[in-house]
Amino acid sequence: MSIALSDVRTRVRKITRRDNVTELSNDDLDAMILEACREISKRCLCLKNDTTGTLSGDGISITAPSDMVKSDSAIDELYLDTSLMGRITFAEWRAGKINGIAYYKGEIYITPTSDNDRSYTLYYSTIHGALSTNLEFDDDLKMAVVWLTAKKVYDNYFADSNVPSQKAELEYEREIYQNAPAEVVVSRMRTTRE
Repeated sequence: MSIALSDVRTRVRKITRRDNVTELSNDDLDAMILEACREISKRCLCLKNDTTGTLSGDGISITAPSDMVKSDSAIDELYLDTSLMGRITFAEWRAGKINGIAYYKGEIYITPTSDNDRSYTLYYSTIHGALSTNLEFDDDLKMAVVWLTAKKVYDNYFADSNVPSQKAELEYEREIYQNAPAEVVVSRMRTTRE
């Protein structure tokens, strides 16, 4: 990952013409950058992590990791011992007739249950963590971060005119469309049409 936080700050300041740190402090700008990074990580599901643990005998669920995007789509795979678990809806899980995993309100529910402890490995999408020198994204998403942050600056400092904010939002959407993983773009298009 090589998107430097300082480069994002510089680009946003140039676009929004908020060059003076007394007009927009680095702390305020960093808060907007972090908010943009977290929104993008939730939308694109492009930051990955994994965890392992043990599901106790007769256990029915695993608490989702705190850094996981809170969505069924954020679960890439879950292996119980060496078996890849299939996806089912929460209603199917409650009915108990189909084996698999279902996400609901921060828990990953698993069926069937067992009398024995079982190990699990969960692969999932994460939310962008705290800011550091470099952002967690690949270079392709740099301008998406810049434009979404610029939109946030415009929304905070130019409330009387939404034209710059709309332009920044359009540029952000274009960047996401061009650079986000293909499955995110297709999913977004489906959601927009429904």
